[in-house]
Amino acid sequence: MAPQPVTSKSTGPKTASGKAASSKNALRHGLASGTILIPGEDPAEFQALEDALFTQYQPADPTQTILVHDMAKHHWLKDRALRLQGEALALATPGEIPASFPVLLRYQTTNDRAFYKALDTLKVLQLQAENDEHDFVSQQQYDIAEQRLKSFNFGPEHDDPAPYCMPKIQKTQQTHPE
Repeated sequence: MAPQPVTSKSTGPKTASGKAASSKNALRHGLASGTILIPGEDPAEFQALEDALFTQYQPADPTQTILVHDMAKHHWLKDRALRLQGEALALATPGEIPASFPVLLRYQTTNDRAFYKALDTLKVLQLQAENDEHDFVSQQQYDIAEQRLKSFNFGPEHDDPAPYCMPKIQKTQQTHPE
């Protein structure tokens, strides 16, 4: 007689509420969970942090928005790791390092690095966007600048000064109507 598969004897939760409750069974510190907030944390505090970051960095596109969300999440998780480190040390015997401390320290540093990586990426994207705005020269602006240069009298040896005087202004295909 062949043994029955173990899955046929499973009596896991069947309802949505039962599944939601059982998904939190192994929740210790919430630093590796898929949720940002764990029981006992104030959603309004997280929202205030996120709002402050949005106000400060004013994301201009979906990628920048994701980076600001990530910054808020990583800052929140770093603060949780610090709080849990303090709680673990307070409960430990004096002179003893709690067993959970190295894991909490790793989560703290990982989230701290992730925060600054998102911040650096955001700053680079915002700087690129700012430079792109200033570097674009429409065809009309290019033609006007070229005519102004040609109107100057540079002498007979310089019939067309535009190639020498306009190296930073390059003709671009106009993709947006003015």
